[in-house]
Amino acid sequence: MEKVRKLWNHTVTYVSMRTIYYLAILILLVLLYGFQDMNAGPFIYTEF
Repeated sequence: MEKVRKLWNHTVTYVSMRTIYYLAILILLVLLYGFQDMNAGPFIYTEF
């Protein structure tokens, strides 16, 4: 248990795990909301 705690307190491990965590959240959000309506193109307002 002491080895795990010592490894977790290491800065490189902490930053790496936090980066992987937030990257996973970002990928999950893109998968959930990024590809909802792939067939519809971008909205262009043509009546000025």
